[in-house]
Amino acid sequence: MSVADFKPVLMLGQMILQAAKTLIGAEFCNTDIGIGLKTKGTKITMNTMGSVTSADTSETVPMTYDDAETDGADLEITIDKTVAVRLSDNDLLQIEAGAMQMETAYGNRMIYTLNDDVDQLIMGKYSDITTENYETGSTSWQWGATPTAAELGTFFASVHASMDGVNAEQQGRFIVLPNLAIQGIRIALPQIATPVGDEVWRNGFVANNLMGFKVFQSANVVTASSVMHAMAGTMPNVGAAVPGVFALAVQIAPKVEKLRLEGFWAEGIRARVTAGAAVTKPERAIDINLNSSLLA
Repeated sequence: MSVADFKPVLMLGQMILQAAKTLIGAEFCNTDIGIGLKTKGTKITMNTMGSVTSADTSETVPMTYDDAETDGADLEITIDKTVAVRLSDNDLLQIEAGAMQMETAYGNRMIYTLNDDVDQLIMGKYSDITTENYETGSTSWQWGATPTAAELGTFFASVHASMDGVNAEQQGRFIVLPNLAIQGIRIALPQIATPVGDEVWRNGFVANNLMGFKVFQSANVVTASSVMHAMAGTMPNVGAAVPGVFALAVQIAPKVEKLRLEGFWAEGIRARVTAGAAVTKPERAIDINLNSSLLA
C-alpha cells in the first residue's frame, strides 16, 4: 500500500452542491462577510451606517458638524462540528449498490446533518431580536383548528405593521415559519373562492411570496416554554446596498474528505463545518411568538 492511499481526497462535487441547496438559512442571511473566519472563537465586528440628525437652519449661527457614527454587531464562529464514518472494505464489497453509491449516500447524509446544525444556529438567533410580535399584548398567536383566510390576513398584516413600526425596508421582506404554521396556510388558502384558491388546490402551497413576504419553512424554528419563535426580516442586497438583518459565516465544502484509514481495512469519510451567525439589525428583525398549539 502506497503513501498516496492515505492522503485525503475531496469528495464528489455533487455532495458539495448538495450542501448549498439544503442550507436554508443562507437564502435570507448576508453571507458576504466572514472571510477568514475559520476557527471556533474567531470574531469580527460588522459596522453599518449609523443615524444622522437634523437641526433648524440658522443664517447667523455657525452650524455644528456631528461625527459620522456606525452601528456595530459582532459575529463569532460558535459551532465547529464534525461527522466521521468508517466504511469497511467487506461491507462495501457486499453492498449491491456499490462502494461509490454507498460513499455518496453517506456523504449526503453527513452534509445534511451539518446543515441541520447550521440551521439550528440561525433559528436560535431569535433570542437576539429586540422587536416582538404577538396576537394581542403578550399573548402568542393562536389560529383556529381550520384557519380562515381572515385569520391569515390579520397575522401577516400584524407582522408587516411591526416591521413598519421599526422602519424596516418595504422591499425584500421574508418570514420563516414552523411546519405547523405552513400546515395552517395550506388549510386556509384553498378556502378562498378566487383564482388564488384554485391555484392552491391544483399545485399546493410551497415557499412562495404571500402577503408581501417570501415564505420559508423550517423544522428548526425554536420552541421554548410553549412558544414557537418564528422570525421575519429583510433579504440582503435588496435595492441600494441593503445588508439584510441576519449574517452568516459558514465553511462546509472544503472540509469534506475521503481517506484510507491506517490500521483498518476500511475507507473513512468525514465532514466538518465551522459557522457563526448574528442578527445585524436586531431592532429591524421580528421575533414572532406563536403558540405551540397554533392550530386549536
